Amino acid sequence: MNKRHQQGLLLGALLLALSLAGGFYWLAPQPAAVPPIQGAVLPTPKPLPDFTLQNHRGETVTANSFGDGWHLVSYGFTQCPDVCPTLLADLDRFHALVDESGHFKDLTIWFYSIDPARDSVEALAKYVPWFDARFIGLRADDAAQAQRFEQALGMTATISGTRGEEDYQVAHGFRLYLLDARGQLRAALAPTRNRAGQQFYEPPVLLEDYLALRRWAQEQS
Repeated sequence: MNKRHQQGLLLGALLLALSLAGGFYWLAPQPAAVPPIQGAVLPTPKPLPDFTLQNHRGETVTANSFGDGWHLVSYGFTQCPDVCPTLLADLDRFHALVDESGHFKDLTIWFYSIDPARDSVEALAKYVPWFDARFIGLRADDAAQAQRFEQALGMTATISGTRGEEDYQVAHGFRLYLLDARGQLRAALAPTRNRAGQQFYEPPVLLEDYLALRRWAQEQS
C-alpha cells in the first residue's frame, strides 16, 4: 500500500467519524429555544430569598408561599391615580383570557404595595379584590423585608417628601414578574409603549407571552 493510498484511507476514516459525530449530535435532544417575549427571560431561574410579608387578609407570606402553581407579581400603591388601577384592570382581563384558553390556569396574581405606610392590610383588602377576587394584595411591615423582596425581583420605587405627610409622592417602575411553581423568578414582562411614550399592558400580548413561557418551561423539565 503506497503512502498516497494510506493518506486517502485515513482521510476517509476521519470524514466518516466526523459525519457520525455530527449525526449523533443532531439526534441528541436539543434545549428548547427561549421564547421571544416582550420582556426578559432569565437564563437561569432565580430562587427567592427568605422574607416575611403580609397579604391583604393579614396572613404571613414567605418565599414558601410562592409554590403550588405559577405566580405573576405586579406592584404599585393604592393611591396611584391611573397607572395602577389600569394595570389591575388589564390583569383582570388577562386572567380571564388564561381561563378561556384552558391552558396553564394554575396562576396566582399578586399586587405588592411599595407604599406600606398608607397601604395597610385593610386598605389593600378594600382595593385589590375589587379588580378580581382572586388577586392577592401584599405588603411589608418592615423596611428590611421590603428591600429584600423588592431587590430580589428588581422592583424600583422612590419616595419624594416625608412619609406620614399627606402630600408625599411615590414613583415606581412598571414591570411584571413571573415565578414558577418552585418560587423561582423566570421572567420580567415589559409593557407596550406607544409613540406618545405611554406604557400599558395588552392582555392578549400578556397571554401569548405567558403561554409561550409556560410551554418553554414544560419542555425544559
